[in-house]
Amino acid sequence: MRLLIVDDGHYVVEYMKHLLDWNTFGIDQIETMTNSIEARDILTLNHIDILITDIRMPEVSGIDLLQHIHQHGLSTKVIFLSGYSEFEYAQQGIRLGALDYLLKPVDKDDVEKAMSKAITHITKTRPAQSIAWENFNGLEFLLSLLGHNETLSKEYEAYTKLLAGRHFFFLKLKGFTQEHESLIKYAVGDKLDRFVWAAGTRLIAFIPEEAAGELTIKLERSVVSPPFLLTDRNMTRQIFYRFFLNEDVNSEDFTGIFSHSPSCGDWESAGNIIKKYDHIRLRKQKIIYLMETIRYVYLTDKDRDTSETVDWIFNHLQHPDELSSTLMDRVSRIRNNKQMSIQTIIDKVQTYIEDHLSHGLSLDELGKVAHLHPVYFSKLFKQETGENVSNYISRKRLEKASQLLQDSELRVHDIAQMVGYKKNQYFIQLFKVEYGVTPYQYRRNMIHQ
Repeated sequence: MRLLIVDDGHYVVEYMKHLLDWNTFGIDQIETMTNSIEARDILTLNHIDILITDIRMPEVSGIDLLQHIHQHGLSTKVIFLSGYSEFEYAQQGIRLGALDYLLKPVDKDDVEKAMSKAITHITKTRPAQSIAWENFNGLEFLLSLLGHNETLSKEYEAYTKLLAGRHFFFLKLKGFTQEHESLIKYAVGDKLDRFVWAAGTRLIAFIPEEAAGELTIKLERSVVSPPFLLTDRNMTRQIFYRFFLNEDVNSEDFTGIFSHSPSCGDWESAGNIIKKYDHIRLRKQKIIYLMETIRYVYLTDKDRDTSETVDWIFNHLQHPDELSSTLMDRVSRIRNNKQMSIQTIIDKVQTYIEDHLSHGLSLDELGKVAHLHPVYFSKLFKQETGENVSNYISRKRLEKASQLLQDSELRVHDIAQMVGYKKNQYFIQLFKVEYGVTPYQYRRNMIHQ
């Protein structure tokens, strides 16, 4: 589950982030933000299970975030942080649907109780995840079942549950025609026709039990695997590797290979794929490792070709040492292109920010400039610059404001507007935190120097 902590005081979010062992509550991802406008974007663009937020903040308050959650039909549970003077405000939040509120300074036991309440509430009330079949990718689904990486499995968890009650079979047919392909797609029906792939001279399919009998009669030269349930991932993998690659695998084969190497999500930064393969000796383990490499390439290569990926899995994976050179070349290319392009993206966005300081500069806007998902861009920016996007924007706005205070006779209110602050008092407050004096005092000091 994902937790978002929002407070305009940096020390508060840092304190909250390290207050509990969040893993004990099933929280595996924590986001912290001091910019409530940016937090609103995160809520819209990314699934957040629990939001802990200060109830009173400049620009966008905790109440505003709660209303935003309701307006967009989000399932996020909200816990407010409030001072004693904001007690009535916090009660209003409870009436509007907040789950709980915590008085500052926050007590660890109170946070634990509020989190337990939130987790219980999520478990009881979370509706079944809606299924968007238009976004369903059959090959990605197969990779989610076969690979080691859990992220992809979670992405397709809802589809797996929906298909859980039926037995499935793998099917292969050599020397097929267009008519054979149409026959299989018709038999499996709409949606599941995405489980049919042409791989060279063979036709590969992933078919439900109700279609298996009919197809084996009509396609006399077809071969089908033993049945399996999608919810039994180990069985699915065992049958796949035996049926297509003539290898017997078990769960230990996967944990043994990946336990001492970075997780798949870290491969591109660790540069670990290529050197790791050279130390693997058994054919079975080489095949498992290359399957995970195929998953990595498929998900990260912008120039990917689905038919090429299918060809790798069903035709070339049988000869791992031959396939490895092709895959490792592709991995190197992805990593090199990524490193070259990242700095270009960062430079482009930084220039855009400095040229558009009067804009709202939401993550959505900057994501479009970078041609990246806004949440991914935010993480990339922090990773490459060591600074949050919101902090960078704030710093550049205040630098521009200080320059205008020195070089122009514009009113403070006008300068605040020019650098993107609609509320004059909020601008003055931020400026004083950064420079130790108000904008008026800063200008006077500059004149008398």
